Amino acid sequence: MRYNIKNIVNHDGKIKNCTLAVGNGIVSDIRPGYISDAETFHYAIPGFIDIHTHGGDGFELMDNSPRALDAISRFYLRNGTTSFLTSTVTDSLDKTAAVLETVRAFLPHNRELSRKAEQAECLGVHLEGPWLSMKNLGAQNPEYCIVPGTESLALIEKFRDIVKMVTFSYHTLEAQTLLEFLNDRGIVAACGHDETIDERITEGFQKGIKVVTHIYCVCSSFQRVNGLKHLGTVEVALMTDGVKVEVISDGHHITKYFWDFIVHNKSYDDILIVSDSMRCAGMPEDPEKTYKLGEIDVIVDNGVAWLKDKSAFAGSVATMYSNFRNLVQNWGVDISDAVKITSYNQSRLFNLDHLGEIKAGRKADILLLDKNLSVCKIIKNGIEVPGTVSKSVSGSGLSTL
Repeated sequence: MRYNIKNIVNHDGKIKNCTLAVGNGIVSDIRPGYISDAETFHYAIPGFIDIHTHGGDGFELMDNSPRALDAISRFYLRNGTTSFLTSTVTDSLDKTAAVLETVRAFLPHNRELSRKAEQAECLGVHLEGPWLSMKNLGAQNPEYCIVPGTESLALIEKFRDIVKMVTFSYHTLEAQTLLEFLNDRGIVAACGHDETIDERITEGFQKGIKVVTHIYCVCSSFQRVNGLKHLGTVEVALMTDGVKVEVISDGHHITKYFWDFIVHNKSYDDILIVSDSMRCAGMPEDPEKTYKLGEIDVIVDNGVAWLKDKSAFAGSVATMYSNFRNLVQNWGVDISDAVKITSYNQSRLFNLDHLGEIKAGRKADILLLDKNLSVCKIIKNGIEVPGTVSKSVSGSGLSTL
């Protein structure tokens, strides 16, 4: 397939007024100028890579069923996320192991359907807990919150082929053993839902914690310990080059004021946009309806997923696409920087050199957009995703998103 593109957008700039050719699952060629027998689109951007997402369209990973994994993988692709890490929530080690078994069995099926452009590709699992702080659990279940011990390490070892990232609080002595364990196995260590103080998290960053999970969302911040003032993970991360921070750029978890403060302190190289979406994403909003995040009751009101008593947010109803669009259209982020933080940085964090860029030889996971950033076509593995609406720059029609 060949497409005329006004702007191919990568993390390092734009390629203007060119023909994009895809075939055999990859970008086969990019040439200057247009051809007469191809549709013209305003933007081509890499497909989004979501490294922190629990579900959508009424399903979640913790449902622990192939049907749920099928549904969320299709939902992500329909919304422009072409690859993802599926995320657990805090639960018993036995339940977590069962979920991981289900994911492992699902992956060959997913790879085949991803190859056919029917599902987003599951890259593995992000374990969000259960090794968190009781003080900053948010919407995690306190019944299953534990410190990492022998059984925890055995669980991760058993599933080290699919566990790609682990979120934990670094405030305990046991967490240091967990960090060393993750580093030895090449698993990305992330700190979040924590009560870690400045001197401790500084040590953690030096020893290999690479990511802060959804910054400003139940991360440790300024606090007093025994009457003495300390910075927390938020502040130390913002002043430590090379530490990546997850951001839910939906305008609720992070408002424009927070965003401006983050980018004042962090390079775009160190920002990772995530959705943290749960089962309510893509569902009709009804404040009277109760959903489940793991075993926790959640409602959705005014575009936000809440604990039922509205004491805290509970994941999100955002998608990577809605986050991307908010960044560019409402927060004034340059579109190349938006691409960097929604696909390129994620691909580099997990050494996925075939993803995150539109260049010859890279995997053809691409979104074609109009000048208003509406999605016209989704291309997965070089194939147009069935059901997406074709719309050239000059044409009309409805976006699928």
